[in-house]
Amino acid sequence: MPSISIKCRNCGAESAAEWRSIINVADNPELKEQVISGSLFIHECPHCGTHSLITEPVVYIDPEEKLIILCSGKEMSLEPPEEGDWACFTVRQVREIGELVEKVKIFHCGLDDSVMDLCKRVTVMEMKKEVPLKFFRTQGADNEIIFTYPENGQMEMIAIGFNVYEDCAAILRNHNAGD
Repeated sequence: MPSISIKCRNCGAESAAEWRSIINVADNPELKEQVISGSLFIHECPHCGTHSLITEPVVYIDPEEKLIILCSGKEMSLEPPEEGDWACFTVRQVREIGELVEKVKIFHCGLDDSVMDLCKRVTVMEMKKEVPLKFFRTQGADNEIIFTYPENGQMEMIAIGFNVYEDCAAILRNHNAGD
């Protein structure tokens, strides 16, 4: 596997880290859980033990979910194919690893990221405070949706009913039907 050089943010030492610029979970199914947990993107400095986030560009491919996500800090032109096997894939571009992990979690739960974005906006309005919500998971028999957000140096959680997701999906369907 190819490696990249990582400079430790704590001790300044450089070390090699294994890195996959393309993550195809059809070829390596175990990588999906490592992406979802975020562990695939963490490097431990062999000199001082400090953990660092690897922020190199990466392409995530999940043929089962029909999903391709390009993660790069640079704006790139990404045109989904119009024909062939790839035409039915959902293609997304994100700027940060955290966004990549969140998208993979959303699609893994069988949810739509556009609907989830609207759910976040609605939830922030209901909370009456501007916080960056991140999808964490669904839970329970009713598929309650759990978001996390930072507050006062801690990660907090808020749960919303799945009915909010269903209402947001209906709003987007009606909006798109009017186009």
